[in-house]
Parts: sequence; structure tokens; C-alpha cells
Amino acid sequence: MALSRKNFSDIPPDAVILTEEEAFKYQSKLLNSWKNTSDILGYKYGPYLLSAAGFFSGFFLNSYYRQKFKLLSYGRASTYLPMCFLPAAFSFLTHVEFVQSDVILQKRDACPVCLEMRGAAIQGLVGCVFPTILAPMANLSLAHRYATFNVPDLAREPTKVYNLIRLKSQPISGILLAIFLGQAFFGSLVTYLEAKSVINVNLKLAELERQVENS
Repeated sequence: MALSRKNFSDIPPDAVILTEEEAFKYQSKLLNSWKNTSDILGYKYGPYLLSAAGFFSGFFLNSYYRQKFKLLSYGRASTYLPMCFLPAAFSFLTHVEFVQSDVILQKRDACPVCLEMRGAAIQGLVGCVFPTILAPMANLSLAHRYATFNVPDLAREPTKVYNLIRLKSQPISGILLAIFLGQAFFGSLVTYLEAKSVINVNLKLAELERQVENS
């Protein structure tokens, strides 16, 4: 049975009325058990694409700042693990929680463009801004610990630390903008493809219901 939103005056007598939570569980179960994978590519693989995008941006930024602060092999695991897996995990979780759930429910107060913009904004923040802030700070602390670079004291000289990070980030300012726009594009695209997956399933279910009624 296809899930749809209607006003109470338009609900047929034989319709099953679900709460928002019940509707979300029903639609999620329906999508997860859908046999034709080509109909639900966006829903099934979209969040993993965003997770991969977050992973690679974290990897690139961590590699860049490690090189700038001359860390060589010092603390490799302690920076790569959080810098790669935190953006990847947060990209997946924040999208599923704050975007995909509304796409599945087809909320009337969440227009398609608004959802795409939300998906773009969240992915841009989590996939670019978050690792851009975290990477230099994590690697600065290691550079200070292993004395691989002359690092100002963060507590006593925060302005010097900020200026140092800005100086080291300047050569890749264009790349950072490209990463942000790329992450935002992926966030918007995945949201669109997820909505298309939901529409595909609902249309095919509605067609099957019409065929059963006319048979």
C-alpha cells in the first residue's frame, strides 16, 4: 500500500491512519525490503556516498596539515583515525537524522528545495568546515608535543595560533572552497535522489493498487 498524506476530509473510509512515527517505520521497512534496487538507489546508497565524501575530505586535510607541520610519521594513527572517520560518521548520521527522515515522510512543511538546501548545508558543514577546523588544531598539538614545528602557546597566544593556521591554510583556500561546494553539491544531489526513490516506490505501489482494483 502506498503511503500518502491527506486532509481528514479526504481520507477514504477504508484507509489506515498512521501516526508520524508509524508512517516512518512503515515507509522505511517498505524501502528496505524493495526488490528492485534500481528504484531506490538514492535511498540505499546516498548516505554512504556522503560518508565517503566526508572521509576523503578529512583524509586530504589531515595529510596537508601534517605535511605543513612536518609531522612525518609522528602520531599518524591518532590524527588519521579521527580526521577520516569522524567526518564520515557524522556525514552519514546527520543526513539520515535531519534530512532523510523528512524525505521519507514527505512532510508538507518541508518543500523539496528546502530539503535539498538543508542537505547541502549540513554536508558542507560536516564534510568541509568541521575537518577544516579540526585538522590544523589536532596536528598543531602534535607538532607542539613532538617539537617538529615552532608552535605558539594556544592558551597564551591564541591570536598567533590563529594567524599561523590562516597562513598555512592560505595556499589551499581555493581548494577549500571547491571542497565545500563539492560537499554541498553531494548533499543536495543525494537528497534529490532519495526523494526520487520514495516517489518511484509510491508510484509503483499506486499502479499495482489500480491494477488490483481493475482486475
